[in-house]
Amino acid sequence: MCPLSLHVEKFVASTYEQNCYVLANGDGEALIVDPGSNAGRIIETIDKKGWRPLAVIATHAHFDHVGAVAEVMERYSVPFYLHHSDKALLRRMNLYNMVIAPEGPALRVPKITHDLAKMVSPFDIGGFVIDTVLSPGHTPGGVCFLIDGNIFTGDTLLPKGVGRTDLPGGDAGALLKSLDCLAELSGELAAHPGHGFSMPLGLLLEKAKTSGAKGCHNT
Repeated sequence: MCPLSLHVEKFVASTYEQNCYVLANGDGEALIVDPGSNAGRIIETIDKKGWRPLAVIATHAHFDHVGAVAEVMERYSVPFYLHHSDKALLRRMNLYNMVIAPEGPALRVPKITHDLAKMVSPFDIGGFVIDTVLSPGHTPGGVCFLIDGNIFTGDTLLPKGVGRTDLPGGDAGALLKSLDCLAELSGELAAHPGHGFSMPLGLLLEKAKTSGAKGCHNT
Protein backbone atom coordinates (compact mmCIF):
# COMPACT_ATOMS: atom_id res chain seq x y z
CA MET A 1 0.00 0.00 0.00
CA CYS A 2 2.94 2.40 0.59
CA PRO A 3 5.00 3.98 -2.17
CA LEU A 4 8.48 2.52 -2.47
CA SER A 5 10.02 5.90 -1.59
CA LEU A 6 8.44 5.87 1.88
CA HIS A 7 8.76 3.22 4.57
CA VAL A 8 6.05 3.21 7.26
CA GLU A 9 6.87 1.45 10.54
CA LYS A 10 3.98 0.96 12.98
CA PHE A 11 4.22 0.61 16.76
CA VAL A 12 1.13 -0.50 18.69
CA ALA A 13 0.81 0.51 22.34
CA SER A 14 -0.41 -2.39 24.45
CA THR A 15 -2.87 -0.59 26.74
CA TYR A 16 -4.98 1.37 24.26
CA GLU A 17 -3.78 -0.32 21.07
CA GLN A 18 -2.83 3.12 19.76
CA ASN A 19 -0.74 3.34 16.61
CA CYS A 20 2.45 5.34 16.40
CA TYR A 21 4.04 5.55 12.95
CA VAL A 22 7.63 6.27 12.00
CA LEU A 23 8.07 7.32 8.38
CA ALA A 24 11.46 6.98 6.73
CA ASN A 25 12.40 8.19 3.26
CA GLY A 26 15.13 7.01 0.95
CA ASP A 27 17.63 9.42 2.50
CA GLY A 28 17.17 7.95 5.98
CA GLU A 29 15.24 10.95 7.28
CA ALA A 30 12.34 10.13 9.59
CA LEU A 31 9.13 11.64 10.93
CA ILE A 32 7.46 10.34 14.09
CA VAL A 33 3.66 10.46 14.07
CA ASP A 34 1.66 10.22 17.32
CA PRO A 35 4.15 8.67 19.77
CA GLY A 36 1.73 7.91 22.60
CA SER A 37 3.88 5.49 24.61
CA ASN A 38 6.62 2.89 24.21
CA ALA A 39 9.26 5.58 23.66
CA GLY A 40 12.05 3.10 24.37
CA ARG A 41 10.91 0.69 21.65
CA ILE A 42 10.45 3.51 19.14
CA ILE A 43 13.91 4.91 19.88
CA GLU A 44 15.51 1.46 19.76
CA THR A 45 14.07 0.76 16.31
CA ILE A 46 15.03 4.17 14.92
CA ASP A 47 18.59 3.85 16.19
CA LYS A 48 18.95 0.28 14.98
CA LYS A 49 17.87 1.26 11.48
CA GLY A 50 20.07 4.34 11.49
CA TRP A 51 17.24 6.75 10.69
CA ARG A 52 17.57 10.49 11.40
CA PRO A 53 14.38 11.89 12.99
CA LEU A 54 13.50 15.41 11.89
CA ALA A 55 10.30 16.07 13.85
CA VAL A 56 7.37 14.73 15.84
CA ILE A 57 3.94 15.47 14.37
CA ALA A 58 0.65 14.75 16.11
CA THR A 59 -2.87 14.33 14.74
CA HIS A 60 -4.36 15.44 18.06
CA ALA A 61 -3.46 15.86 21.74
CA HIS A 62 -5.15 13.01 23.60
CA PHE A 63 -2.61 11.53 25.98
CA ASP A 64 -2.54 8.14 24.26
CA HIS A 65 -1.21 9.88 21.14
CA VAL A 66 1.27 12.33 22.71
CA GLY A 67 2.38 10.61 25.93
CA ALA A 68 5.88 9.84 24.61
CA VAL A 69 6.45 13.07 22.67
CA ALA A 70 8.62 14.76 25.31
CA GLU A 71 10.96 11.77 25.60
CA VAL A 72 11.35 11.43 21.85
CA MET A 73 11.90 15.18 21.40
CA GLU A 74 14.62 15.11 24.04
CA ARG A 75 16.36 12.07 22.59
CA TYR A 76 16.63 13.52 19.08
CA SER A 77 16.42 17.30 19.71
CA VAL A 78 13.53 17.61 17.26
CA PRO A 79 10.55 20.00 17.07
CA PHE A 80 6.92 19.15 17.82
CA TYR A 81 4.08 20.05 15.44
CA LEU A 82 0.51 20.29 16.82
CA HIS A 83 -2.56 22.43 16.07
CA HIS A 84 -2.97 25.13 18.74
CA SER A 85 -6.70 24.33 19.19
CA ASP A 86 -5.59 21.20 21.07
CA LYS A 87 -3.30 23.15 23.41
CA ALA A 88 -5.74 22.90 26.33
CA LEU A 89 -5.96 19.12 25.90
CA LEU A 90 -2.18 18.94 25.85
CA ARG A 91 -1.88 20.92 29.10
CA ARG A 92 -4.42 18.61 30.77
CA MET A 93 -3.05 15.34 29.45
CA ASN A 94 -2.09 14.15 32.93
CA LEU A 95 -5.57 14.89 34.27
CA TYR A 96 -7.16 12.70 31.61
CA ASN A 97 -4.47 10.07 32.06
CA MET A 98 -5.13 9.99 35.80
CA VAL A 99 -8.89 9.61 35.29
CA ILE A 100 -8.56 6.79 32.76
CA ALA A 101 -5.41 5.11 34.09
CA PRO A 102 -5.01 6.18 37.76
CA GLU A 103 -2.24 3.65 38.38
CA GLY A 104 -0.12 4.84 35.50
CA PRO A 105 2.94 7.10 35.76
CA ALA A 106 2.76 10.85 35.23
CA LEU A 107 3.45 11.99 31.69
CA ARG A 108 5.76 14.81 30.62
CA VAL A 109 3.87 17.56 28.83
CA PRO A 110 5.78 18.57 25.68
CA LYS A 111 6.10 22.10 24.32
CA ILE A 112 4.56 22.87 20.95
CA THR A 113 7.33 24.33 18.81
CA HIS A 114 5.36 24.59 15.55
CA ASP A 115 1.65 25.45 15.42
CA LEU A 116 0.03 23.63 12.50
CA ALA A 117 -2.61 26.38 12.32
CA LYS A 118 0.14 28.79 11.25
CA MET A 119 1.75 26.47 8.71
CA VAL A 120 0.96 27.05 5.04
CA SER A 121 0.04 23.64 3.68
CA PRO A 122 1.73 21.84 2.08
CA PHE A 123 4.99 22.44 3.91
CA ASP A 124 8.35 20.71 3.97
CA ILE A 125 10.20 19.00 6.79
CA GLY A 126 13.50 17.93 5.28
CA GLY A 127 12.68 15.72 2.31
CA PHE A 128 9.05 15.22 3.37
CA VAL A 129 6.19 17.22 1.85
CA ILE A 130 3.28 17.33 4.30
CA ASP A 131 -0.27 18.38 3.50
CA THR A 132 -2.44 18.91 6.58
CA VAL A 133 -6.15 18.20 6.31
CA LEU A 134 -8.04 19.93 9.11
CA SER A 135 -10.37 17.38 10.69
CA PRO A 136 -11.88 18.74 13.92
CA GLY A 137 -14.57 16.80 15.74
CA HIS A 138 -12.83 14.18 17.84
CA THR A 139 -10.81 17.09 19.22
CA PRO A 140 -10.90 20.81 18.29
CA GLY A 141 -7.48 20.73 16.67
CA GLY A 142 -7.59 17.34 15.02
CA VAL A 143 -5.77 17.03 11.70
CA CYS A 144 -4.88 14.33 9.20
CA PHE A 145 -1.50 14.25 7.49
CA LEU A 146 -1.24 13.54 3.76
CA ILE A 147 2.31 12.40 2.93
CA ASP A 148 3.49 10.74 -0.28
CA GLY A 149 0.31 8.81 -1.09
CA ASN A 150 -0.43 8.04 2.57
CA ILE A 151 -2.88 9.66 4.95
CA PHE A 152 -2.57 9.43 8.73
CA THR A 153 -6.05 9.91 10.16
CA GLY A 154 -5.48 9.78 13.91
CA ASP A 155 -8.82 9.13 15.60
CA THR A 156 -10.85 11.10 13.07
CA LEU A 157 -11.41 7.96 11.05
CA LEU A 158 -11.03 4.40 12.35
CA PRO A 159 -11.74 0.90 10.99
CA LYS A 160 -14.72 0.50 13.33
CA GLY A 161 -16.09 4.00 12.88
CA VAL A 162 -14.80 7.32 14.15
CA GLY A 163 -13.35 8.72 17.33
CA ARG A 164 -15.61 9.64 20.22
CA THR A 165 -17.18 13.10 20.37
CA ASP A 166 -18.51 12.91 23.95
CA LEU A 167 -15.14 13.81 25.47
CA PRO A 168 -14.02 17.40 26.23
CA GLY A 169 -13.70 19.32 22.97
CA GLY A 170 -15.64 16.77 20.95
CA ASP A 171 -18.12 17.98 18.33
CA ALA A 172 -20.21 15.46 16.37
CA GLY A 173 -21.32 17.99 13.77
CA ALA A 174 -17.76 19.09 13.09
CA LEU A 175 -16.64 15.48 12.78
CA LEU A 176 -19.27 14.70 10.14
CA LYS A 177 -18.07 17.72 8.14
CA SER A 178 -14.50 16.44 8.47
CA LEU A 179 -15.58 13.09 7.04
CA ASP A 180 -17.14 14.93 4.09
CA CYS A 181 -13.80 16.66 3.47
CA LEU A 182 -11.92 13.37 3.60
CA ALA A 183 -14.40 11.87 1.15
CA GLU A 184 -13.20 14.42 -1.44
CA LEU A 185 -9.72 12.86 -1.41
CA SER A 186 -8.66 9.87 -3.48
CA GLY A 187 -10.03 6.63 -2.08
CA GLU A 188 -6.80 4.93 -3.17
CA LEU A 189 -4.71 6.72 -0.52
CA ALA A 190 -3.15 4.35 1.98
CA ALA A 191 -4.92 5.31 5.22
CA HIS A 192 -3.23 4.70 8.56
CA PRO A 193 -5.60 5.23 11.51
CA GLY A 194 -4.81 5.96 15.15
CA HIS A 195 -6.12 2.52 16.16
CA GLY A 196 -6.56 -0.61 14.08
CA PHE A 197 -5.36 -1.71 10.66
CA SER A 198 -4.29 0.33 7.63
CA MET A 199 -6.41 0.10 4.49
CA PRO A 200 -7.38 2.26 1.48
CA LEU A 201 -9.06 5.51 2.50
CA GLY A 202 -12.17 4.70 0.49
CA LEU A 203 -12.67 1.45 2.38
CA LEU A 204 -12.07 3.17 5.72
CA LEU A 205 -14.71 5.79 4.86
CA GLU A 206 -17.14 3.07 3.80
CA LYS A 207 -16.68 1.27 7.12
CA ALA A 208 -17.35 4.52 8.98
CA LYS A 209 -20.51 5.05 6.93
CA THR A 210 -21.87 1.57 7.58
CA SER A 211 -21.11 1.91 11.30
CA GLY A 212 -23.28 5.00 11.43
CA ALA A 213 -20.16 7.08 12.24
CA LYS A 214 -20.45 6.13 15.89
CA GLY A 215 -17.48 6.64 18.15
CA CYS A 216 -15.71 3.43 19.03
CA HIS A 217 -12.62 4.28 21.10
CA ASN A 218 -12.16 5.40 24.69
CA THR A 219 -9.64 8.12 23.87
